[in-house]
Amino acid sequence: MSNVLVLVNLIGLFLFEGFFQSGISITHDAPASMAPGSQTKVTVTVEKGSLGGFAKLQIDLPEGLTATVVDSKGASFTFDDQKAKFIWMSLPTSPSFKVSYTLSASATVGGKLPLAGRFSYIEDNERKTHEMPPTVIDLGGAAVAVAPVPLQPEPVVTEPAAQVIETAAQPEVEPTSASTIAEVLVPAPTEKANDTMIPAGQGAGNVSGTRTITMVSETELLVEVVVKKGAIRGFGKLQETLPVGFTAMEKSSSEAIFTAQDRIAKFVWLNLPASNEVKVTYKLRSNNAQPGQHILNGEFGYLLNDETQKVALGSSGFSIGPEAFAAYLAAEEARVAAIAAKDVTVERSVEPVTGSASEVSTTQNSDPVAPRPNRIPAPETGVSYKVQITAAHREVGTAYFQARHRFGGDFGIERHEGWIKYTTGRYTAYKDARDQRQAFVSAGHQFPGPFVTAYNNGERITVQEALMITQQRWVQ
Repeated sequence: MSNVLVLVNLIGLFLFEGFFQSGISITHDAPASMAPGSQTKVTVTVEKGSLGGFAKLQIDLPEGLTATVVDSKGASFTFDDQKAKFIWMSLPTSPSFKVSYTLSASATVGGKLPLAGRFSYIEDNERKTHEMPPTVIDLGGAAVAVAPVPLQPEPVVTEPAAQVIETAAQPEVEPTSASTIAEVLVPAPTEKANDTMIPAGQGAGNVSGTRTITMVSETELLVEVVVKKGAIRGFGKLQETLPVGFTAMEKSSSEAIFTAQDRIAKFVWLNLPASNEVKVTYKLRSNNAQPGQHILNGEFGYLLNDETQKVALGSSGFSIGPEAFAAYLAAEEARVAAIAAKDVTVERSVEPVTGSASEVSTTQNSDPVAPRPNRIPAPETGVSYKVQITAAHREVGTAYFQARHRFGGDFGIERHEGWIKYTTGRYTAYKDARDQRQAFVSAGHQFPGPFVTAYNNGERITVQEALMITQQRWVQ
């Protein structure tokens, strides 16, 4: 079996080198097998020729594997959300170079785990991305039985009302220079703490933007920025200045190159998407910030008629901490309950109620937020996959999902590890569940981190275990 894995990995390496054009190739020497609880050094060789400028090497690791940098060759290295990233503001000048990292396996992990990734770079003023064929690492046997760990932290279903600031202001105009693009690829210096509110503006070409901040825990927030750019194409840069004590992590970038350093989060496009609006999201996390109020600023830079333009996205105030989170939850629950109660009143006004007096009384006094009972489902058999859309410590119904997420589809409720978890769909193929999860994200329902879950005869298991049982391949 180990010989087969070695052969598969070697074939993947040769295919991978064949994908690259212009003499560029990548060799990833991940091992064919490892022992649980062990570590090994992994080297990635980049044959780039004369290519220079900005580039990013990203390696996606499954749960149970972690990476720490050994030699980055001048790149900034981060490992977060199971992604190891090497980011160069300017690639090394040598035609080829090697980076290395230590790959560590948890003592409780087992089975055949896939590694995948991609190399992104700039050539002829266009961003190019090449997917790395996955490499399989055999950790031997099945994983030790432990409590399943969700792929993402369990979110709280009740999220506060969004904060959006839209006001008019004059754009800032700068002359175009040869160093314009080079300047935006260099990390900005650390700035002082934000202490003033800046109004949002409207730039030349009717370019503007809005920011929505949603609190998901006492110390974490989800930030969504929508730039209304019209038909403008070419270079673009969204820059967000974070408060002191916060860090940013990319959630979705609309094909931008994302970097975060010294309290500056940047999304850079060498060629903006064709759509009239560009939406990016990132997680804002407090590391050591004090509870209370904070301010987030930002701006969007772009080219119009070969001139550099800037438009302020304005300031957004937000609060963190236990008191702030409790206040947000109370406000959101009151808002959703009011919407749900209104919907129930409208339904009763157009649909006559039939039945005995006791049945009518029970219907009129029911909790408008509580889910309506569906038919009793048949027992689940075999391995299946679902999409978990959210989780909470209380039950909510269809009115909540319609009001908060504009989602009117069917969903199920399960109680697991002290949480009430909301799932939808049932698939025999992992890829179908993955596609549905991505569809929820693309549809803009703003579920707090939907992800695929797996079951065996109705009992939740890890996705890795389900893939091994069904002999299916992991798909990113």
